[in-house]
Amino acid sequence: MATRIKTRAENHFRALELDDPVVSVVLTGNERIRELNGQWRDEDKATDVLSFPMHDPEDLDGPSGPPVLALGDIVISLEYAEDLIDTMDHQERVASELGVDPATLDWDLADECEFLFIHGLLHLVGYDHMDAEQEASMKSMERQLWEA
Repeated sequence: MATRIKTRAENHFRALELDDPVVSVVLTGNERIRELNGQWRDEDKATDVLSFPMHDPEDLDGPSGPPVLALGDIVISLEYAEDLIDTMDHQERVASELGVDPATLDWDLADECEFLFIHGLLHLVGYDHMDAEQEASMKSMERQLWEA
């Protein structure tokens, strides 16, 4: 699974025009991600993915400074990801955005983790989903990266 995610991550980096960035990916369980969510977001609940950028995403755009090599950390709860596979939430969303029947996607834990990686990566480079416009933009980029 890790090799597959790494290979796909390189495609995502190219699609985002990122030159050989460093991203730390931590795979954990619900209890640890709940602790991190409480510590950093004041939300005492498990979640699927958290992103911890090492810089202001606007620093990626300017030619004035040194290139940003380390983007930050992405933490994924494997337990939460397994639950998302059972509910088919992300599988159905990706299928809908690709215009295909969800049953035609062979969706496994690696697919779910890749989707969560894409989501986390987009947060590291400045995307968010705090309002409808931001959410639409982020979903569009998720689709582009999924297809990359």
